Parts: sequence; structure tokens; C-alpha cells
Amino acid sequence: MSFRRWQIAKSDKVLSRSVAQRFGIDGFAAHLLTSRGFCSDEQISDMLGLDDDTAEFIDPFDIIDMDKAVSRIRRAIDRFERIAVYGDYDVDGVTSTALLFSYLESVGANVMYYIPDREGEGYGLNCQAVDSLHEMNIDLIVTVDNGISAVNEVAYAGSLGIDVVITDHHQEGDDLPAAVAVVDPHRKDSLCRFKEYAGVGVAFKLVCALEGDSMAVMENCGDLVALGTVADVVSLTGENRRLVRLGLRQLQSSCRPGLSALIDMAGLSGKTITSTSIAFVIAPRLNAAGRLGKASHAVMLLITEDDEEASYLAEELTAQNKERQAIEQIIDREVTEMLAKDSSVLYDRVIVIAGENWNGGVVGIFASRICERYGKPCFIISYEGDRAKGSGRSIEGFSLYEAISACADTLTGFGGHTLAAGINLKTENIDPFRRAINDYAREKYPVMPSPVLNIDCQLPPSAVTLQLCDASQLLEPFGADNSTPVIAVMGLKISDIYGAGGGKHQRLTMERNGAVITAMKFSTADEDFPFKVGDTVDIAVTLDKSIYRGRESLTVIVRDIRLSETHFDEIKGGRQLFEKMLRGEPLSDEETDQLKPTRAMLGIVYRAVSGGYRGEADVLGCRLKRMGVGFAAMLTSMRILSEGGLLRMSDEGSVISVEAVERRQGNKISPEETPSAIRVGYKNV
Repeated sequence: MSFRRWQIAKSDKVLSRSVAQRFGIDGFAAHLLTSRGFCSDEQISDMLGLDDDTAEFIDPFDIIDMDKAVSRIRRAIDRFERIAVYGDYDVDGVTSTALLFSYLESVGANVMYYIPDREGEGYGLNCQAVDSLHEMNIDLIVTVDNGISAVNEVAYAGSLGIDVVITDHHQEGDDLPAAVAVVDPHRKDSLCRFKEYAGVGVAFKLVCALEGDSMAVMENCGDLVALGTVADVVSLTGENRRLVRLGLRQLQSSCRPGLSALIDMAGLSGKTITSTSIAFVIAPRLNAAGRLGKASHAVMLLITEDDEEASYLAEELTAQNKERQAIEQIIDREVTEMLAKDSSVLYDRVIVIAGENWNGGVVGIFASRICERYGKPCFIISYEGDRAKGSGRSIEGFSLYEAISACADTLTGFGGHTLAAGINLKTENIDPFRRAINDYAREKYPVMPSPVLNIDCQLPPSAVTLQLCDASQLLEPFGADNSTPVIAVMGLKISDIYGAGGGKHQRLTMERNGAVITAMKFSTADEDFPFKVGDTVDIAVTLDKSIYRGRESLTVIVRDIRLSETHFDEIKGGRQLFEKMLRGEPLSDEETDQLKPTRAMLGIVYRAVSGGYRGEADVLGCRLKRMGVGFAAMLTSMRILSEGGLLRMSDEGSVISVEAVERRQGNKISPEETPSAIRVGYKNV
């Protein structure tokens, strides 16, 4: 995980006390609400779900063109026209498709559904699909979770005599398609009071408008709405919270055979299903169909009423999810081998990595992983022959869409938004694209943004209790714009470190002023954990509650940990300065002085890591700073020693791995002759 700036939310204690008293809730829950900007009675009531079972839903006709959509679809139902629900291959798309298809079928419509193939057709409405639907005598296409940018495709459908109704939730482009209706709350002329629906949320509003009873529709398909809303990572505020809360109740005992089978196969039967369960357990299995197989099978799972078919499809999706994980591991291995041969791309402001015939359904997941690992915007590109396709992910503060727009002359197509984007390009333009987007980043961002860990509050260790966990759970469901609460506890002394799960995880015992915290640091092997008993650390944690044999217990989960003496700006600045040097960019005298080690520093660094080191670079930096070696000079020292053949080093952003190399006679390189020493003017004096 990349080195992140801790940003602790500001607290208004007077306001928090007032909210706690008015609503009769714990002070910590009140703090979470107010610090996240939920201060009015209406906002707090929405967040707490006080009126879930009685309040009116927002009128679906508040969304522009909803009346036109309803009129055209009702006409098609009455005349038994052939309707195609045109969806998408992700969870939002397949839940939207299942929801609208099931409703139309239940009211006697002549309806079918169509999901484009990710590899063969790509995202959204396309002319090839329109031709296929024309051959099936389709009279009306209703898109769900796509269509807002399908200007040419809608015009083509019209030329064939096919009407199109669009329902979408993405931003419109320069022109709207000439459809019968364009139902999208993000239209520039939209006046609806809530706009942050997922595609399935817009499909839900359409069905509510057709049926005329929103609560009845919710009771019938709330599970689908919750699945798509959480999986698409839209804001879990406003009406979305109510949709997800009510939908989670249905998921708990779903009447859909397919969902029940999938939940059982995922090991969630009998357990409380939360937004986290959807995001990390259920959604990946549904997504696997669109990534590796046919997304239509995910729709089939959601609409089937046959238990045997449900079981078969659940097994198929689970197997595809395992295959997806295996493919990710293969790509990870190939990338590791590529970077071992040439790690220079890691020092770019924007990381661009390309490989041949990588699975197009997986590169987006891997882009997220690389972005998280290195704390930088990233594109993973797969090429075959002269064509290439890539997925990008970014960090807050760096807009991918603006960046790729500035590089449009190197691309054949692109789309996306601030934090995620997709590109198409010729294989020969991969390197020009890499240069162009990094040139853009250098000119637009002299100092690149840093990843941020948002922390809700800082508390003493004695306050981290089961009661605190209960208070935080008042704000369930968690998701976008209402994340799982993170608490910082500072100045803890580690008294015990125990490798759990066969050494794959770490159980830490820490104390301060007599108060003791036991916490888990998951997915961190013994050899990768750089902290020692006696270290004084700051931790950022989340809280979870487990129940075993009727007894409740608190689990404290470490999300980040660092030595208490860590100074973020010094570490981050040293890293960016070091990378600037490796990119060959001009350095000022002051920058050179920060990077250039003395002979004594070189010796200190060598002695510190020659016995082997793997872990966070900032931890090693803090230890060496005590001996007079700055962070930038530490990185340069290790680079010089590596280039000189004394060390073998691999750099994974915030994590470094170093080991000594046995020197052979005749294979000696003077440190001052190495490329990095020459760049900073190091002299062995």
C-alpha cells in the first residue's frame, strides 16, 4: 500500500453534542455525522434511516423525460411490440437489466434483453448490436446504465425504424442522442433534487413511474437495487441510502433462487449481509461473468426461478471468479518480471505498463492494484497486433479524464471520469502516450498529489471499545461519501508481535498509559513487517464486531501504521526528489545537496540493510534519520550501492526490499562511478 497523508477531520464539539441530544444517539455517531457534513435534521434523519418505512420516495417524474419514456414503453406493451432491454456487463448493468426485464415480463410485455460482449463489442450501444436487434424485429430499445453518449448509434437505430429510450446515470457529452426519451439525472437541464443514482437506481425510478407505486416496486426488487448501487460505488447519501438499506433487508433472505445460491456459495448464509459483503464478496462473483464469460449468465442467475439452474449458474460464476483471480496473479507475475528488468516506468509521474494479450476484463482491476500500491495514477494496457486497449485508475487530485483529453492525438478513443478511464490506441502509440501523459503531468502538476487516508478522529487507546464500534455502526451502510470510520491512536508502544495465520498476518499488542490495544494487521507476512517490539507507533484503525456463541467481541483492524516520529512531507518530498533525479530532470543546488550522501552516510546505509530489509521505506528512513541520513540521501545511497553491485534492491513504491550481494574479484565498481553518484556529484571523500 502506498504511503498516504493522514488527514484528520475537524470536529465541532458543540454541534456534535447538540445532534447527540436531539436525536438521542451516541456522541461519537454525532461526531461522524457532523464532521462529514450531515448537519441538518433532514440530512441526519436520512443518514440514520429514521423514516425508511414511512417516507415517500422521490417522485420519479422529477427526472426529465421520464414522462416520455413511460408513454413510449406503455405503448409498446399495449401493442405487444418487441422490446429489447440493452444493458452492460458490470454489476450495475446486469442488475439494471434484470430489474427492468423482470418487470416488463411480469406485465405481459414482449421483451428480451441484450448484454454486449466486453471484448467483441465493448461498452454501450453499438451499431453491430443494433443490426442484430433489427434482425430480431425489435421495435424499441430501452438502454440501462448506458446510452447517454450513443449519438451515432441512436441515429443509426432510428434509420432502421427502431425507437430508443435511454436510461443512464453518466455525464452527457456535447450532444444528446436523438432518442424518444433520455432519462438521466445528470443531464445539464436536469432539475431533480437527487442525481447520484447508479444505473440500477435510474432503472428503478423508471419501473416506479410505470407501476405508480414506488414502495411496491422496492419490495419486489430492492435486493437488485442494493447490489447495483453498492457495486457501482455511487454516493451512499440521499435516497441511495434508503434504497440500499431496504435492499439489504431483502438480501438477507432473498427470494431469488440465483442470489440465494450465490450467497450460499460465497459462505454468507446465516450471516449479516452488509454493503461490505456486496462490495467484496457478492459483486466480484457477478462481475466475473462479464470479465471472463458472458454477462448474460449473471442476468440469468438474477432472474431464474429454477433452483437447479440457479445452483449451476452460481457455481459457474464462482469458478469464473477464481479464474479471474488466477489471471490477475499471472499478470502480476509478468509485471514483476518486466519491472525487474526495467523499473524506470515506476519513477514516472503516471505509471503506464503494457503487456501482450492481457485479459481486457482484468486490466482495470490490476490498474487499481498498481495505483494503490504505488500511490500514482496508472494505466494498464493490453495489446494484440496493432491494436491496444487500456484501463486507468487515479488518486484524488489528478483527473484522468482531463489528462487523457490532453493526449487525445495519441489515442483512437477514450472515455471515463476523474478517477477511472478507458483508452483505445494503436500499439505503436503506447510509448508516445506514456510520454504525452507524463509531459502533461509535469506541466500541470509541478508537485503531484499524494494519496490521502481520511481519518474521522483521533482518540486515546482507552476509548477504543465495543461501544464505540456499536456507535459507528449507526451510520451503516458504508460506501462512497460515507466510508467505514477510521480512528487514529497515537504514541502506542508495541509490547508484542505475533504472527497469525501461518505468518500471513500480524497480531499486535500496544499500550499507552496503562491502556492496551490488541489489533490485527492483515495480509502482512512476518518478513514484510518492519516494526519491532519497543517501537512507538501511530495507528489508523477500523473497528468490527464479531459474535461467537452469543458473546460479542471487538476486532481492531490496522489500516495504516507508522513510527510516531514520521514526518509525511519529508518522506514524500524525498521520494519525489529521488524520482526526479532518476528521470534525469534538472536539479537545483539545494535539491542536489538533499540527494547527495557523504561517504559516512553510504556506510551507515550499507550496514543498516546488508543483513536484509523488506518493508515500508518510511520506517527505514526514520531509523536512519536518527543516524543523520535524510530520506532522499538514503534512497540515493541504496541506489548507488545497488548500481555498484553491493546490494540487490527492488522498489515497490512505499515498500522496498534489499539484500547484500557477494562481491567477486574483478567485478568491483567504485561508488563514485555509478550513474546515480555522477548525477548528484557524489565523491568518495
